[in-house]
Amino acid sequence: MKPGFCFLLTIPCLAAFMAVGTTAHADTFTFAWESPGELGSGTLTAITNTNIPNALDVTSFSGTVNGTPILGLLPCATYDPSNPCSTSGTGVFYDNLLYPGGTGIFGITVLDSAGIGFDLGNGVEGDFFASSSHIISFITNLPHDDGHPAGFSITPVPEPSSFILLGTGLLGIADTVRAASEVRAGSWRFVLIPRQTILDPRAGVP
Repeated sequence: MKPGFCFLLTIPCLAAFMAVGTTAHADTFTFAWESPGELGSGTLTAITNTNIPNALDVTSFSGTVNGTPILGLLPCATYDPSNPCSTSGTGVFYDNLLYPGGTGIFGITVLDSAGIGFDLGNGVEGDFFASSSHIISFITNLPHDDGHPAGFSITPVPEPSSFILLGTGLLGIADTVRAASEVRAGSWRFVLIPRQTILDPRAGVP
């Protein structure tokens, strides 16, 4: 690939990589939880909430809870902790907000007191929520279920497209630096020209 072409690719690729990290787009996280005799895991996606600092709106939620498949996220159009939605039955509240960097309130991390609501099928609906500082609990809408602590945690999933853009940009920079180094090295090369006898036309031929 020609150095000039690589250089032309460098700036737009790096700019696109930075744009991917700053513009609103769906982020993907894996989640896992475990409590005595129970465990589960899965994947969720979320987008930036423009009204609540540090918050993301969860748009999908899948996985398993104690071996039972999660059928999907319970809808909640408000995405507002002051106006949460509620499950059927016992009326467990949820707002489907995620706080990867923490809520900034009383040391509560990942979820707020309403949490994420999801469908487990057969009329059973669950919710992961912050029951207190640094404690995430699991509760369902089943009768007499008061909830219990669950070691809920999330891990961000890197976007492959971001790595491709970054890699292309870095390759362009490396190629440009290499080409510049060759030019600098070439400018210091000496070329020996054979000495020739210069004849003065005014002088007589010997």
